[in-house]
Amino acid sequence: MTNKRISHVMAIGLMFIWSLSYLSIKVISEEVSPILSAFYRFVVAAIILFIILKVKFPEEKVLKKDKFKFALGGLFGVAIYFIFENYAVAYTSASNVAILIASIPVFTIFTQRIIFKEKLTYGKILGATLSLVGIIIIIASKERVSILSKGSIGDLMALGAVFSWVIYNMVCSTFTGKYKVITITTYEIMWGSLFLSPSLFFSTLQIPSTKVVLNLIFLSIFCSCIGYVMYVHCLKDLGATVLTTYINLQPIMSLFAAAIILNEVITIWQVLGCIIIITGVTLVSLDNRFNLRKRRRAYKNL
Repeated sequence: MTNKRISHVMAIGLMFIWSLSYLSIKVISEEVSPILSAFYRFVVAAIILFIILKVKFPEEKVLKKDKFKFALGGLFGVAIYFIFENYAVAYTSASNVAILIASIPVFTIFTQRIIFKEKLTYGKILGATLSLVGIIIIIASKERVSILSKGSIGDLMALGAVFSWVIYNMVCSTFTGKYKVITITTYEIMWGSLFLSPSLFFSTLQIPSTKVVLNLIFLSIFCSCIGYVMYVHCLKDLGATVLTTYINLQPIMSLFAAAIILNEVITIWQVLGCIIIITGVTLVSLDNRFNLRKRRRAYKNL
């Protein structure tokens, strides 16, 4: 299996792990404030990753030019993103947040075009459009999403998370030095934990239940430590446009997880939406192989 294929498989596995995170966040938010739960999650992950980094790669150094970018990555990709996401899950349903988060590829494609002049190929445009159609179908079948609805605060928080993640992707694509994946992940999570630390002074501290502790461990180790390492690796290998399109798989996986864990009923419209989203993801991921412009140039050269 080639490196690209491994990265595609890894991206799918990552989306499965992250799709379960919404359920864990929902459980934790019943006892711990959203911003404090984010701090707990990432300070544990930061400690684990820092120990691994120093033991395995003690020679790794960060260039002065990139230190500010690491801080920005921690600010937008950890602190701001999870403040928005955790509050969104607290105010609305976990599956609803997963669906709104899935709009990230649509915004990523156009920001990559504007800032990095990345070409908008037919496959990427069609794939993103299909993904958006699938998201709309799932939203319509699940529950009404409107700025004027009861869950409007949660919806706006989810959209805030979307834009912060788009900024995070841009930051992670512009490092001057060449770093190991774990180096980028460790320092960004450390910065994110630092930015989240004021929550200790503004939240009520209490001993969480065993259920909450187990969910925090899952979020810290699997979703943060392992998850961020996988994400940065895939980001380097696949690029922001392709990788963020895989985020569209999260609402699909969240729906099925909710059906299995919470006994929710899956409708035919949700299944249809899932199929359309998967089609969109496939078109974007295989875009380089079936790029119409490349095929035209190849035909002219015959």
